[in-house]
Amino acid sequence: MPTKFMKLGFDEQVLRRLANDSDGYVLDVGLNYYRGTPISAVERMELSVDGERVDDDRILVEINGKFLRLKQVPLAFTEYWGVKTPIRLHVTGEPLAAGPHHVDFVCEARVVYMQFAPGVYGMFDASASATLAVAENSEN
Repeated sequence: MPTKFMKLGFDEQVLRRLANDSDGYVLDVGLNYYRGTPISAVERMELSVDGERVDDDRILVEINGKFLRLKQVPLAFTEYWGVKTPIRLHVTGEPLAAGPHHVDFVCEARVVYMQFAPGVYGMFDASASATLAVAENSEN
């Protein structure tokens, strides 16, 4: 059964900050939707930086002070991703060079209050692309 994707504007609200930290780099990600969502409603999340897809095993999702691997996100039923509070993606590995980097973020989630049939939901697309700059000595 097909689902309908809603792609609202406000992409500039999605990719908010890119900075290096002691274990790699971090990306703050907000929602372009008008409501928050349980993070468990996220069905697809991918990150690419400068055209290179980041391996899922290198990403930790920080939400409400908790850290989740991408494969744990669908199980985090008690964590709520609010519209005003970004989640933080921690990417382990080498930090990024100072300067601009092109970031592509793919995020697709169920609209939990829009169920069309058992297990079939409306979806929203919170994906965005942007060029963000990493500052010199930008650790958190």
